[in-house]
Amino acid sequence: MSDGNPDVMDTLAGLADVPGLAALRRQRAEVVKHLQGSDDAIFAPAHHGGLTRPEREAAALRVASLLRDPVLEEHYHRRLVALGEMHPLNGARGECILAHVDRVTMDPADSTKADIDALLGAGLSPHAVVSLSQLIAYVNFQSRLLAGLRMLKGAA
Repeated sequence: MSDGNPDVMDTLAGLADVPGLAALRRQRAEVVKHLQGSDDAIFAPAHHGGLTRPEREAAALRVASLLRDPVLEEHYHRRLVALGEMHPLNGARGECILAHVDRVTMDPADSTKADIDALLGAGLSPHAVVSLSQLIAYVNFQSRLLAGLRMLKGAA
């Protein structure tokens, strides 16, 4: 958010304790605004396109776990608990989603058209496949940004 109020990244990085670093982020207000907008669009879109909110949160939790980012893990775990649905990625569909999350997060170069076909075969719409891909990229980006903010916070 560009108005100086904490956004999800400020909160995750604990920038309330380091006002100078939060102010530094606000020097690029459009970046802050669009990053928060991305979070909103990825996790609470106007139309989920076949990938439900609990599935999105569970996939994000998996990415955070694979990246060994405890702050992001706790964040997505809390959001999943708030939805009241702790195991939304069950069955063949869920296993396919998790396999895709694992592959794209850990070995993205190994992804093939067959992996996309598997998601479609598991019942995901093309919209849901794109949404899942955006989510994986976003959480990976969050982790990298948080690592940088943590370093800056430690230096402050």
